[in-house]
Amino acid sequence: MQASKDIVVGPWGGSGDNGWDDGSYTKVRQIELSHRDTIDFFSVLYDLNGQPFDGPKHPSKHSFPTVKFLVSVSGNASPLSWLATTTLVVCSFTFKTNKRIFGPYGQEEGTPFNFPIENSLIVGFNGRTGELLDAIGFHLTL
Repeated sequence: MQASKDIVVGPWGGSGDNGWDDGSYTKVRQIELSHRDTIDFFSVLYDLNGQPFDGPKHPSKHSFPTVKFLVSVSGNASPLSWLATTTLVVCSFTFKTNKRIFGPYGQEEGTPFNFPIENSLIVGFNGRTGELLDAIGFHLTL
C-alpha cells in the first residue's frame, strides 16, 4: 500500500501580519468563521485518526454543518480602504462539498481565487492573520 503524500498550496491573499500553519490531519470535520465585509475569524475542527481535534482560532462565530468532503474552496481578496495598509485581506469564502454549497460568506469583491480539489483531500489550513484573515492556503493529501 502506498503512503499518502502531503503538499502545501497557497496562500491566496495578502502578505501582512502573522503567518500560521495548522499542520496536517486526517480530514476537516467543521469550519467556523465570522464575516462582515471581510473574513474576521477562522477556525477548523479537524479529525485526527477518528478523534475530533480543535485547530487554533484565527482572529462572533458563524458555524455550518459538518463538512464531509470539500470539492472546492473559492473566494475573493481585496485591499480595504479603511485599513492603514494596502495589504490584501480575504473578503469572502465559498465552500463546496459533495453535498452542497456554503456561502458566499463576506463580500465578493476584489481578486477572485478558486481552488478545485481533485484526487486529493484538504487536511489542514495555513495563512496569515492580524486583525483580519489576510491569506489562506491548504495542506492536501494525495
